[in-house]
Amino acid sequence: MLIKPKRSYHITTNSHHRFSKYRNLIENLDIERPEQVWVADITYVGNRQNPMYLSLITDAFSKQIIGYNVSNTLETTASIKALKRAIKNRKYPNENLFIIQIEACNIALMNIND
Repeated sequence: MLIKPKRSYHITTNSHHRFSKYRNLIENLDIERPEQVWVADITYVGNRQNPMYLSLITDAFSKQIIGYNVSNTLETTASIKALKRAIKNRKYPNENLFIIQIEACNIALMNIND
């Protein structure tokens, strides 16, 4: 008799929302070096009664976490703290850098050198 294992995680992303979905602006970009593209994301850790939110900035080339911040709210300041930590630790500050933020309902792209 096969027993289906109980799922040990919760799905929190709703991909079937009414908000606009944006095309991938770096889909055809060859990522050839560190600090060329950073990806920002937010996830929650802990339980649903007392969630904490983890903001991460990850280098798309090396897959290393460059900046992070843990907060008990989803306020913008938490993501900005993670971004400031990542910028402070840049090894190639004179090179162009694109940052992509992925959230449940929007994707933003910015060139940090503009």
